[in-house]
Amino acid sequence: MQYKLEQVVPKRKEVYRQVYRYYDYCEHVRSMSQVTLTSKIYTINNFLRTLKIGRLEDITDQMVYGWLGAQRARGNTGRSINDRLAHVKAMLRWQQEMNVTIPNLHLALLTKMNEEPPRKVYFTRADIGIVLTQANEIEWLLIRLAFDCGLRIGELQRLRLEHLNHDRLMIIGKGNKRRYVYLCEEVKNRLQQWLDNNYIKDYFWPSPVNLHTPLNSCTLRSYMKRAFARSGYYDFCPHDLRHSYATDLKFLGIPTRQIQAGLGHATEAVTERYLSDLEGFDLRQIYQIKYATPLT
Repeated sequence: MQYKLEQVVPKRKEVYRQVYRYYDYCEHVRSMSQVTLTSKIYTINNFLRTLKIGRLEDITDQMVYGWLGAQRARGNTGRSINDRLAHVKAMLRWQQEMNVTIPNLHLALLTKMNEEPPRKVYFTRADIGIVLTQANEIEWLLIRLAFDCGLRIGELQRLRLEHLNHDRLMIIGKGNKRRYVYLCEEVKNRLQQWLDNNYIKDYFWPSPVNLHTPLNSCTLRSYMKRAFARSGYYDFCPHDLRHSYATDLKFLGIPTRQIQAGLGHATEAVTERYLSDLEGFDLRQIYQIKYATPLT
């Protein structure tokens, strides 16, 4: 995997070698998933770009506070900042265990921010129908796939041709966990038309710079927000469609535990506790009920 460290610090610097060893440990010893490793690399590289240090030994508490302040100034939520702080602290803790002495850094003082309650906004079928009338081809597909299948923005971004099998899509979720979703006839046909017309060979939404990498999630998010804004919905974020998926299924009478199976929204322990009686459950049944009621 490419760590892109050379884009933020020169290879001749000691910090390059220190952090490279950590990334290599995470990838080849810990065998972290690509999703986790990508998030970790993005965060730590941003951290190094902000601090502009030559070696980790020079880090101080004030430097980290300054980086956290920059994260808040960009409008990141408390939850996002805490997730990024956890990546940085894990790296620094590992460095200390590898005998890197950082005398002016006290990890115990780097505490989490208070997090606001999670956003729970959902759109009805009627709302989605209005937005789709204002959407172009890619916006329409992004919104329908997210709403119909309960996808996170990262899952939507990482969709690839090899994941599609007729009306079934394999989704790579958090922790590299896999689940399957099913497409209705209209979405399947429109998606196939998109794939054919754009000569898709790998990712559904390829970058114009490198066809073997997807568009970044910020770009996909902006496409979806643009369609919602045209319809008068200005307070939108892609995760709202995941809530909308779950709420829609609940209104259709799907039991909560089956909705959890459709979302893939549990740790292994939670899955075992809540879904142990659903072994062999066919997720296709969820989508047959969902698609029996058309969007209006």
